[in-house]
Amino acid sequence: MSDFIFSDGADIEAVHRAELPRNIKSTEDLLDALALVLRFPDYFGNNWNAVDECICDLSWLSPGDVVVIHKDLPLVDNRVSLSIYLSVLRDAVGSWATKGSNLIYASPEKWDASGKNKSLVRRKFFVVFPSNVERVVRDILAGNESNN
Repeated sequence: MSDFIFSDGADIEAVHRAELPRNIKSTEDLLDALALVLRFPDYFGNNWNAVDECICDLSWLSPGDVVVIHKDLPLVDNRVSLSIYLSVLRDAVGSWATKGSNLIYASPEKWDASGKNKSLVRRKFFVVFPSNVERVVRDILAGNESNN
């Protein structure tokens, strides 16, 4: 599954590092945490459709790549909401990978061949989970895909 990164020590260089706290048990707590760490705008509707819309946009964040880091698997006791969350993340990662971001910016790390001008780059979006939850995530998404 290339949609997510499963690692206990992922050191992804990103300007925006959104780290979710451990032990998120409720959908409301997860939505609140996402809104906080990704600085969702005030119009965020606090529901799955709004998460999908906001996580595929992120235009309010300053230029740079974005990584969402999970310290554990949220919503472990609510498989329906967890399945929805994982699907939203998978779709967002896919959207970012295929369509990219509308935000194109001059990267200070990427220079053109002349060494004078900065290259323009698109923002990237990454999602990281601990390695010990990979099988659970795969199983949930496989079950979700077979039900569609």
